[in-house]
Amino acid sequence: MRMNKSVPLGLVLMCISSVVIAQNTTLNLAQALEKTVKQSPALQEYPLQLRMIDAQRLQAGFKPNPEIGVSLENVAGTGDSQGLDNAELTLTLSQLIEMGDKRALRLEKTQWQQQLLQQQFEISRVDVLAATTRSYIRQVELQQIHRLITTRIGREQRLLDIARQRAAASNLTDADVTRLELRLVRSQLELTAAEHAMSLGRAQLAAHWAAEPDFAEVQGSLTELPLLPALAELQTALMQSAKLTQFVTQVRLHEAELQLAKAEQSADIKLSAGIRRIESQNDNALVLGFSMPWQLNDPSAGQRLTSQTQIELSSLQQQQLQTTLRLLVQQIYLELEQLRQYSKVLQSTLLPKTHQLQQQSEQGYQQGQVDLFSLLTAEQELRQAEMDLVAAQGRFHLQLLELERLTGHALTVSGPVRLSSMEQ
Repeated sequence: MRMNKSVPLGLVLMCISSVVIAQNTTLNLAQALEKTVKQSPALQEYPLQLRMIDAQRLQAGFKPNPEIGVSLENVAGTGDSQGLDNAELTLTLSQLIEMGDKRALRLEKTQWQQQLLQQQFEISRVDVLAATTRSYIRQVELQQIHRLITTRIGREQRLLDIARQRAAASNLTDADVTRLELRLVRSQLELTAAEHAMSLGRAQLAAHWAAEPDFAEVQGSLTELPLLPALAELQTALMQSAKLTQFVTQVRLHEAELQLAKAEQSADIKLSAGIRRIESQNDNALVLGFSMPWQLNDPSAGQRLTSQTQIELSSLQQQQLQTTLRLLVQQIYLELEQLRQYSKVLQSTLLPKTHQLQQQSEQGYQQGQVDLFSLLTAEQELRQAEMDLVAAQGRFHLQLLELERLTGHALTVSGPVRLSSMEQ
């Protein structure tokens, strides 16, 4: 299949315009990512987790329920307390009043829990979509390798025909024909292996949305290598990435837990009121009550220490991850620049020269001016240059994907899809 248009494949692998192939179904990256968002098992947990957070928020907002108490005194005793003659029946209504603004602090804690869950889901979503894109890039690479092998088999078949013609004219030994036949068989076996790899790649790609592959090939090209923004811009974007901002939310959550633990130092009070029936005097009386716990020991000392330690730990982990990611982004950036230069040399210099050498060697071999060894050497040079270029371009797009996954920064602007902007 010849591509009508090729555009870059990066974190956001760019798709080409629609191509209709008879009796075959093609898949573009936008479709693959859409299927992943809708059907990926890894993303189906989030609504359930969010529902649990909502339930916790509902529970946190409840005020303590009032209590009804009934007590009966001075009954079933001896002397004057026999029977119910001196009974006292008391009916009370009590209400626990939370001190230290505990309810508001519980609600604040659940809000930070929800925000942290959303950030963690965003990280998971980008990772899942990046994994789909990674499989997509590899499938495009396999397809390009398959086309290269098919083209090479055509050249080798042509050389074998030339060798047979020369052998028929007694200008060539049978050993040379056999060598070319063996070479053709090896290439055919390599083509079969490439077809099997493509079949497995389709299954691995479809597995990202938990389905069987319903496409024959994917659309795209590795040829174009998009330009990168400045390294300083990527480092700035890194500081805004979800991987780092989630630590800020974690610190806020632990601070809310710390404030809630401090509020536990404020003892709650219980107020009660009721009516008492004094049977012996045939009278009724009003009963009022007040109680609060006597906190001999600090009820939240351990929780406060835990929250303070978690705040320090989250801050330390953020600093460590920030340093690691900055170095990783710099490393990937430098590798991308090296891969771009390497691919440029291969595409503009090495490949044209190896093509020229192969054509000159084939023509010389047909005329009997070049031996088989020189021809096969030229063919091997062309084969190696073609495979090196595909490998370098594939590596470039995979590293570009990793760079955007880390920074959350779109590195291509002309495509219809971007991982960081896919709807949840």
